[in-house]
Amino acid sequence: MLIVPIPKEDLAFLEMYSAAHGTSAEAFLAGQVQNLRKHLQAPLQPEIALASGIVDPAIDADATHRAYLEKKHE
Repeated sequence: MLIVPIPKEDLAFLEMYSAAHGTSAEAFLAGQVQNLRKHLQAPLQPEIALASGIVDPAIDADATHRAYLEKKHE
């Protein structure tokens, strides 16, 4: 069991929202945590990884950039 302090206004909204969707606030939050974990643990799609600017750890970024600069300023 976990106790999380939530402002009264936010708790009221959470309870209203979850009831409107046929669930409890606890079940709604548990589902959100499961979704977050699923998305964070899934690997990025190749197109997203390319667009994100994340450099593959197998690449020596410093050496690659240095080689690029040397070629650029020949």
